[in-house]
Amino acid sequence: MRSRKLYWTSILMALTAMAVLTVAPGTVAAAGKPEKVTVVYGGSSWIGHYPVWVGIEKGLFKKRGLGVLFQSFYASSGRMGSLVAGDLDVACTGSISAIALMAAGNKGFMAFGTPDSYATVEGVIAREKIKRLEDLKGKKLAVPFASSAHVLVLDLLEQIRLDPEKDLTLVNLQVNEMPAAMASGEIDACAAWTPNFNMLLKMPGNHLLADDTQFSLYKKYQLGPGPDLLVVRKEFAEKYPNTSRLFVEGYFEAVDMLINQPKESAEVLVKLTNLSMEDQMAVQKDIKWIRGAEQKALMLQPGQFVKGMQLLAEFLVKHKQIDAAPAVKDWIAADMVP
Repeated sequence: MRSRKLYWTSILMALTAMAVLTVAPGTVAAAGKPEKVTVVYGGSSWIGHYPVWVGIEKGLFKKRGLGVLFQSFYASSGRMGSLVAGDLDVACTGSISAIALMAAGNKGFMAFGTPDSYATVEGVIAREKIKRLEDLKGKKLAVPFASSAHVLVLDLLEQIRLDPEKDLTLVNLQVNEMPAAMASGEIDACAAWTPNFNMLLKMPGNHLLADDTQFSLYKKYQLGPGPDLLVVRKEFAEKYPNTSRLFVEGYFEAVDMLINQPKESAEVLVKLTNLSMEDQMAVQKDIKWIRGAEQKALMLQPGQFVKGMQLLAEFLVKHKQIDAAPAVKDWIAADMVP
């Protein structure tokens, strides 16, 4: 168990060098209000990064004098490792990796918002012969370690009294590798999120065993296993406050566009997700976007989201994934909350 705990912190730096770089189209505007005109953003094809992609494609950052470089990572752990190493300025991350860094005492980043709420675009997908969670006994279940899907799996196994170290084999696999592994028979089930979640469900013989609505904290508090968290490198926010503020404005204008113009947003998002237009629209219908005007109530006063994050940190301690729960409120960048 000690090695698993070490994994949560060491992987954050170890994966930094493995990041896959993609630069999205965008033009750096002439110097103006921003102190720095280029923002390096850490993302992926996951829903929490939709606003940045839409903001780039629709010129919402450009009109504020910002050029945003979109770097893609397969996992939040690698993204957070790059952020605290100084290679990224801003990112959206699964909160598990952020909490792991908080627990390690890393003060190199701060959180300033949560963009979405989801529950039905992440879950455990299995072959046809596996009818219920209990049938996972003796099987191979793939999951990206140190992720929300990993936490979901640990919780579901606890609910049905299966030991993840004795009763089945957990295979550490990135979500983009899961369709091939399922097709080849290398694994019997997997825990994934969109867009691979949708691709896996479309494969013949696969079906959904459980999604985030069956997570124990979701049942009690409507809190998923790894809610999305907007984070900024602390040094960047302190050195470039105007740039940081303008980025936040552009991000949440893009959130408004996703709510008000879903089809126009989907037309540019398919380039990021590689989903069909039909599937992209279906994914977006499953997302509850959280506007900028709602962020202060969630992050500061009364701060229900931060309280939920604290419960999640305590959940990770219970499952021996971190040694002690950090005080999550100490990592909130109040000045950046819109």
